Amino acid sequence: MTMRSFVYFACPNGHRGEEKTSENDQPYSKPWESVSVKGMVQDTAVDERDAPGYRCAECGLPMHLALKP
Repeated sequence: MTMRSFVYFACPNGHRGEEKTSENDQPYSKPWESVSVKGMVQDTAVDERDAPGYRCAECGLPMHLALKP
């Protein structure tokens, strides 16, 4: 069976985003993982010490963790 988990984000302007992770959790089968995002885009790290994050797809501001809508 596929296990799905969700993480919700919001930008300072109130736009919402979502990260969905799907992974195979069945025993005796090949493991896999897939991550998809909605309402935001991957932010590229400028420095290798910086952690990459997400930016809002509408206004371009950084996204921050938020409660489930």
